[in-house]
Amino acid sequence: VWIGFGTGGVFKSGNAGTTWSTVFDKQPVASIGAIALWQKNTDVVWVGTGEANSRNSSSWGGGVFRSADGGGTWKPVGLEATSTISRIVTDPGDSNTVYVAALGRLWGESPERGVFKTTDGGKSWAHVLKVDARSGAVDLVMDPGDSNTLYAAIYTRLRHAWAYEDGSTAGGIYRTRDGGKTWTRLTEGLPTRTGRIGLDVYRKNPREIFAVIDSDQGGTLGGFEEKSRTGGIFKSDDGGDHWKRLSEHTPRPFYYGQIRVQPDDDQRLYVLGEDVLISDDGGRTFHGGVTEKLHGDCHALWVDPANPDHLMLGTDGGFYVSWDRAA
Repeated sequence: VWIGFGTGGVFKSGNAGTTWSTVFDKQPVASIGAIALWQKNTDVVWVGTGEANSRNSSSWGGGVFRSADGGGTWKPVGLEATSTISRIVTDPGDSNTVYVAALGRLWGESPERGVFKTTDGGKSWAHVLKVDARSGAVDLVMDPGDSNTLYAAIYTRLRHAWAYEDGSTAGGIYRTRDGGKTWTRLTEGLPTRTGRIGLDVYRKNPREIFAVIDSDQGGTLGGFEEKSRTGGIFKSDDGGDHWKRLSEHTPRPFYYGQIRVQPDDDQRLYVLGEDVLISDDGGRTFHGGVTEKLHGDCHALWVDPANPDHLMLGTDGGFYVSWDRAA
């Protein structure tokens, strides 16, 4: 198990979380935004630095680092100016082909935002998706059956000492079917103005894509931005061409924005927030209560594709494991 902390570096466990060791302490930055292993050889590890949240206390990073020996040694492999990296996706068939979702600077405009790709293990990078100097990629998922098809969530954000600006008509969900050479902005059934977006692809049928979408069109519903008049939970059944809105749930979207679909059951969804919201009807209704037993502020969730009853959850208060679907 690998864990990246917003300001605490990278920890590794070789015994399912019983004991931990730090593996990133000698590197020049401790703020972590993303970790990815190459599944054919999990000694190949990629770390993207810069916490991928937008609080005024969020720390920035210094690019991408790669290890070929399970975290024993690290090599910086570029993208230092991205400041914040929110996701790394490895090509399952090629250890040298990697995609990086860069959210960019929080406190100022910068061109180093969007999606970057390397095909030579980080020696060089192509800026394959770029929108503007305020809009970066906050999430990135790959079709598990086609490594050339990816979906990127573009998010516009800028923090000042006196205010926070987020959301725009430039943001949204973008799709490539040719490994990043060309991208299409997906619009059918989606809000025209979006903030932070979280994505997941249903492993059993990759044409099903789920999204939790922040949108300030029409304002929010209820306290603490838990629901949205035009945002919420969305689903596509045709690879992103068309979308339908399932519900209005958007738990404090600028700070969380994560959704997971159970790998073998598209009716079982998890949406992260102060609590873990769980749906058993495909995203139409949700119930909480998980954080009655553990610490709230839930930021990371992994559902085991080999045993979907097995979940790993990362929160502001630590690391939790369930073997019974979050019961």
